[in-house]
Amino acid sequence: MNKTFYQRHREKLQKLNGLFMTNPVVERGFILAPVVAAAYSCKNAVSLGIGFMIITFLTVMLSSFISKRIPYTIRTILYALIGCVVFVPTAMLIDWMFEDALYTTGIFLPLLVANSLIVVKSESRFHKHNKGYMAVDVFSHTVGFFIVIVLVGLIREFFGSGALFGVSVNQLVVAPALLMPFSGFILVGLLAALGNIIRKRIEHPRSKEEGLQ
Repeated sequence: MNKTFYQRHREKLQKLNGLFMTNPVVERGFILAPVVAAAYSCKNAVSLGIGFMIITFLTVMLSSFISKRIPYTIRTILYALIGCVVFVPTAMLIDWMFEDALYTTGIFLPLLVANSLIVVKSESRFHKHNKGYMAVDVFSHTVGFFIVIVLVGLIREFFGSGALFGVSVNQLVVAPALLMPFSGFILVGLLAALGNIIRKRIEHPRSKEEGLQ
């Protein structure tokens, strides 16, 4: 059976798995709260996506310099403290980019300083690699989160309020219920199911002989 591109280059592509194969939201189920509760508009989604990328990337990279001789519990607290320091300029940047974004995203933006990738994955995945590999790996996971949250925000705003970034573009099919948190859970679940089907096809493609049977 002929191997797919992914199978032939699996080892090289491991560091990019965060984009899809191990996406932190639709595959791992991490950082769901901001996606389902606050990503009901493109502005909120992009704001949270950018905030997540900056806070997570810089925090994981900076925390990698903390000595492993320090007890694990203390290290985890230090990771969160580094995230708090990174949050301040990040919040200022987002406030400059999107008016009122700090208010519309609510508590979910500051909560990113202690997200699962920082608190859990720093030790179990990212810090086990050299700095170069780690940088690409962390970046791919943050981009993977950004893609999912923006996609969810776009769909919910377009069909929930008939707008994109606050500009009315669709008045034909509008379902305000899509702006509620429960719709975020449903949408993420559908994306996870679709992603699981695609992931299985990539990892274990059916041969032509199997398809003919």
